This record gives sequence, structure tokens and C-alpha cells, in this order.
Amino acid sequence: MRRLPFRIAVSTLATWAVIALVAPALPLRDPAAQPDGLVLRNLPPLSRVPFVPMADGSLRYAQDVRLLPNGDRAVLRGDRWTNIPAAAIQPDAAADPRAVFVLGTDTFGRDLFSRLIWGARISLAAGLLAALVAVTVGGAIGLTAGLAGGVIDSVLMRVTDAALAIPRLFLLVLLAALFRPSLATTVLLVGGTTWMTAARLVRSQTLAVGEREFVAAAYAAGGSPFRVAVRHVLPHATSVLGVEAALRLGQSVLLEASLSFLGLGIPPPAASWGGLIADGRDRMLDAWWIATWPGLAIIAVVLAASLVADGVREGL
Repeated sequence: MRRLPFRIAVSTLATWAVIALVAPALPLRDPAAQPDGLVLRNLPPLSRVPFVPMADGSLRYAQDVRLLPNGDRAVLRGDRWTNIPAAAIQPDAAADPRAVFVLGTDTFGRDLFSRLIWGARISLAAGLLAALVAVTVGGAIGLTAGLAGGVIDSVLMRVTDAALAIPRLFLLVLLAALFRPSLATTVLLVGGTTWMTAARLVRSQTLAVGEREFVAAAYAAGGSPFRVAVRHVLPHATSVLGVEAALRLGQSVLLEASLSFLGLGIPPPAASWGGLIADGRDRMLDAWWIATWPGLAIIAVVLAASLVADGVREGL
């Protein structure tokens, strides 16, 4: 039974990863398109909206569409009825076509389902890349401090302690305000402010492994410090790095969402989960679905990453 939560967590992360990868190939609406702000704004989930397919390939959305005897269509938009000539309509158009918005729409009439899927690409990519940056930087610093010892160890650990003493979100907001928001900036900021835990974990593991006989034998055989670190010490730190990477993935997704929510992360019109929550934060009473779906997605990914980290720790 203890393996069941781990399998569910792995399946959750794998599902989101596959969805994010294949999003360009899915038949989704343009996540940034605002086809009709009058008819499509703030539609609840599973809304079915009638439309008229025009001869030029566009769609004319309406609250109601009626077929007239002469073949024209009468459409209701707002509180006004207008006629669309039959010559302007696709000849093979269905009698009563309707568009379904599975998760509803936002204030600008954008499809939330498409924005949630495309937001997964940005949020998961930012979280994964930031976690890799944090684990790589932290692992290198911890490995160097553990093997070098002496003054180098003291200096690197005091720098790590100083970085840990600064509130992370405050530091992120401060740095994000100084640079132009972008995906690369967000990845570097999140990864560059979350490496400290990995550094301390790898240093502790390095100090423990460095006392073993095979490390002394590697040095006695003429191995360089770099070769000993990479071939003999680092493999024994992969377990703690694996656990830290899984935890850091969830935390990085959450931090990226926090920056985007504050307007300092991924700039619009690109869809990210934090930005979607920011779009709906003022409409929770009358359009709760705008912020709810990305919020649930973030909760699922963060919890799944934590469960995966626990499973990896127990397995290793």
C-alpha cells in the first residue's frame, strides 16, 4: 500500500509531462486568441456556444442563432439581433453548430482548457530547468566544499548559510524586479536561489564518503581530485541529489507560479499557471473556474513531486 501513492504520483507527473510535450500536436484552440470578448467572456465549464461558420474560415459566435427561410442566419449578440447573408456562410455549414468550452473561458474570452495545457509547458519547463540548475550548482558547491575542506569549505558554507538566511521569496521578488521577465530569467532566478539545500546535502555525503578506504586508495593510485570526485564520490551522492531534485521540482513550479502571479515571471500573453491564477484572482465569486483549474494543477504537481521524493528516498 505504501507503493500506491508513489505510483500515483509518478503517473501524475508523467501524464503532465506527456501533455506538455504533445501540446503543439493537440487540436487545441489558440491559448492567446481572443475571438469574441462579448459572447465568450467568463463562460462557465462545459458551455456550449452556437456559432456561424463564415465563408472566409472565421467563426461568428453568438448567444443564439436562428436559421431564416431564405437561408440567412439571425444571430443574437448582446441585446441585438443581426442577419448574416447566406452568401457569407460556408455552404456546407451544419444547421446548429456549437462550440464546447470544457473548462470555460476567462475575462477575455480565451479558452481555459487550451491555456491550462499550454501553461503546463511553461510551468513544468521552468520548474524542471530551475531544479536542474539548483541541483547542479548546489551539487558542485557541496562536492567542492566536502573534498577541499579547510578555508574553501568554510568560505563556501558561510556563503551558503548567508544565502539561506535571506527569505527566498523576498530575494526572488527583488531580483526579478531588476531583470526583464522571461522564461530564461525565471529559470535562472529560481534555480540560482534554491541551490543551498543541495549544497549542504552533498557536502555531508561527500564528507562521509571521503573517509572510506576506496577514496584513499584512489588518491594513492594517483587519481586527480577531479577524477576522484567524479568517479568515486559523486556516485554516492546521487541518492540525495535524486531526492532533492524531486523536491526541488515541486518547489520550483510553486515559486515560478508565485512570480507569475505577482507579474514578475513569464510575461503575458504566454500562459503559465501562476499567470492564470492572477487572471482570476478578482473573479472568484462570479468566475471561480478561471483560477481554480490552474490552482488544482499546481497542487497536483507539487504533491506528486513530494511523494516521488519520498519514494526515491525509501528506495535508495
